[in-house]
Amino acid sequence: MPEPTQQEHFASAASRHFHDGDYLRKGRRLPSADHLYGFAAECAVKSLLLRFTDVTIGPLEGEGEEKPSAKPRVRHPEDSGRIIEFGHVNELVREIKLFASGRSGAPLHALLDSDLRVFKRWNVKYRYYDGGWVQADVVDKRREAAHRILSLHEEALINRRLP
Repeated sequence: MPEPTQQEHFASAASRHFHDGDYLRKGRRLPSADHLYGFAAECAVKSLLLRFTDVTIGPLEGEGEEKPSAKPRVRHPEDSGRIIEFGHVNELVREIKLFASGRSGAPLHALLDSDLRVFKRWNVKYRYYDGGWVQADVVDKRREAAHRILSLHEEALINRRLP
């Protein structure tokens, strides 16, 4: 059996994080649920980037055979000397907008922009906080946005193209 690709790992992680988020949300563990919804959305977007655009995990053309990046990355469409690395979900809004100036990024930006904006104030560092900042309505909005992103991901996998 072949080793799963990174986009398959991202897809699997997206589903796992989303379902774990739902489990925690039902138990009123909102800070952890919120965190997992952000990771679910992030993983689904990274899977889409790797499957349907020029984004890669490995070295970019002309970089040699150095160690692969841990983050999906692509050359900036308007400045080939710059590299766009796709980080956490709160950073994806900016990064996909930069990438959207290239042809392969524009459709993805159009599909994801409003849902990713829901995560603009989400931050990976919140895993170290006490959770007192969490609001149920914000968690619900992030859950809905993550669900739409995962649904888009599933639709793209079934149709083998972005809608």
